[in-house]
Amino acid sequence: MSSVTDSILRRVSSPKLCSPGPARSEVLKIVECATRAPDHGRLKPWKFVVVQGEGLEALGALFEKSLLSSTPEASEAKKTKTRSMPLRAPLIIVAIAKVTAEHKVPVIEQVAATAAAIQNMQLAAIDLGYGAMWRTGGMAYSEVVRAHFDLEAEDQIVGYLYLGTPVGEPKEIKPQEMSECVEFWDK
Repeated sequence: MSSVTDSILRRVSSPKLCSPGPARSEVLKIVECATRAPDHGRLKPWKFVVVQGEGLEALGALFEKSLLSSTPEASEAKKTKTRSMPLRAPLIIVAIAKVTAEHKVPVIEQVAATAAAIQNMQLAAIDLGYGAMWRTGGMAYSEVVRAHFDLEAEDQIVGYLYLGTPVGEPKEIKPQEMSECVEFWDK
């Protein structure tokens, strides 16, 4: 098997990440890998926002603002938890699908291209020795967060890719039985 195949078969999410995260040159290489994702129509429908350092605290404040817009009576514990969500890694790449709604390439394919770009970034980060966790949750759909990133109606936050050094041993994932997901049409 090739090293790419081996890397894919070893891939696991790393929910616990610490410093160090990727250096700027490594982040640029990771994002360059994203731009090689399959992209029908070569629309390049993605935008990547790299959040690190004090930017993580600013993102946490944005998340708290979003929480309070929908739940003004949120407890202090909930506000603290929400505000600290971005602090689970030293670096986050916000992956946004900036779609062209009136195009022959359907919106779903533009979002899928951005999702493929996230997968490429995750694999590249792992190949560079980092851990990665692709997260979504309510903050990917929040109107407050969407407005902060100047998203149009069709644009989507496809994921928050948390990157850093994995803490602990990776969780072993049992391979899926191929008979559960593969059907051959050969007759």
